Amino acid sequence: MKRMFTVLSFVLVITAFAFAQSGEMMKKPADKSAAKKPAAAAKSDAEIQKCITDKFAAAEKLKSQGFSATVSNGEATIIGTANNAGSKGAATKIAKSCGATKVTNNISSPPVSKPAKPADKKPAEKKP
Repeated sequence: MKRMFTVLSFVLVITAFAFAQSGEMMKKPADKSAAKKPAAAAKSDAEIQKCITDKFAAAEKLKSQGFSATVSNGEATIIGTANNAGSKGAATKIAKSCGATKVTNNISSPPVSKPAKPADKKPAEKKP
């Protein structure tokens, strides 16, 4: 009986502790501004452009394609000719990662070819 009482007491203490912890986690912070991370300092157009240019030069698959970027009011415009559609998308991601608020991607890329449709086949005739 004594052992059963000890086990029940232990279970009640653990349960009370779990409820207390979950209650604290569910509470909203009193000051929302204190809960948010401070915003990073805005980069200048020149800093964003340098970042984009440096990352283009460092990217093994992009550096040979000669992409260039201009930045005005935080908005990047990328130009050049891509070897494939994936390079065009990668260039956009790079510009966004450098802090551009908007990216206009004027890179031309070859059209993506669609797989050829198989020729209509006649149903195989059954042999008697």
